[in-house]
Amino acid sequence: MKIKPFILSLFSMFLLTGCWDKTELNDVSIATGIAIDKGEDKKYKLTVEVVNSSEFSKQGAEGNAPVITFSQEGNSLSELANKMNVGFIREVIYSHTRVLYINEEVAKEGILGFLDYLERSGHFRNDFNILITEGPASDYTKVTYPVLKSPSLKVHQQIKTFLNEWGGDPHVQLTDFIEAIISKGRSPVASTIIISGDPEKGASTENNKEIDVGTRVEMDGIALFDNEKMVGKLGLEDARNYLWTQDLEKTSLTIPCEKDETKENIDVRIIHSHRKLRTSYKNGNPIFHVDINGEGRLQGTECRKDITNLDVFLEYEKNVEEHIKREVTSTIQKVQEKQGVDIFGFGDTLNRSQPKKFKEVESNWNEEFIKGEVEVHVDMHLLRNGIKNKSFLSDIPSDEEE
Repeated sequence: MKIKPFILSLFSMFLLTGCWDKTELNDVSIATGIAIDKGEDKKYKLTVEVVNSSEFSKQGAEGNAPVITFSQEGNSLSELANKMNVGFIREVIYSHTRVLYINEEVAKEGILGFLDYLERSGHFRNDFNILITEGPASDYTKVTYPVLKSPSLKVHQQIKTFLNEWGGDPHVQLTDFIEAIISKGRSPVASTIIISGDPEKGASTENNKEIDVGTRVEMDGIALFDNEKMVGKLGLEDARNYLWTQDLEKTSLTIPCEKDETKENIDVRIIHSHRKLRTSYKNGNPIFHVDINGEGRLQGTECRKDITNLDVFLEYEKNVEEHIKREVTSTIQKVQEKQGVDIFGFGDTLNRSQPKKFKEVESNWNEEFIKGEVEVHVDMHLLRNGIKNKSFLSDIPSDEEE
């Protein structure tokens, strides 16, 4: 009978083992962003941004730099990531990396070499944002900001907020990019960013003390890729039009009151949208169908018409639909003419609906994409017009009446 408690005690010892590979927080440096540029002497220049933890403490902050960066050159990202203690005193932990900055010159030459390492490595998670930079990528790891002192944490939050409020960012992470590369009918995209102001001043803690922040990182649009190589860019408006084809959630529109592009506008807040893509063939040529439906609110108007009149309200609704149709069609055709890569996923839709047909054109799908006809249909409903039904502007006499 006495052996049973002994056996239970023996087995319980296996449940009470400690963490054999534990690391104390004071012994590590947490990386929040990494940047890749072309090296002067070797293939890559890797810059790592780590948090200066004492500056994030309410009690211990002394006004020093909130982050520390270190750069070195090498021929592989794996080698460089494991060699960072040439400059850092502590072991660098990469699992909290929020942003990967890639210089557009590197992106134009191809990025598969280090993306494979990032996906394969157990040191990185796959939920960081991929951003293409104008100018040195290393500069973006140093531009401080008063609210979020870490440059990469600020940019990461900025991307999410921008997507939710205006919708100009596709929020591309490592998994999204790799899925697009291996897709048979879709080309990858990634967000582009710029530095507004002087990068050297942005790297100073004095940048955090200004009311009008002199140097800041701004969203700039999206980069388009053909497989692994960057082939062009789109601005913010075109980036938002691209997102209409990818289920844009929220955005704001300013639309002329009349079809003749008058100076007066109506302001519309889109609160929800959904899209459906379809690819068909007619007389040997592809037709790309984009159906967009959604809901919005009239937020403001400069128009003199009475919006309590149902016909006027339906007219504005029609103007919104025509505006979205025109903008989305224009962006798709622009990509067809300039970059010639299917970033929208029309090839994927054809592969799902008509796999045999897609097999016939798979090897030259981008050529098929270029010659495709675009048909966009928009069904948008304006739900209400704010807390007031009637605008006071409709009671002001027009110039013609005067």
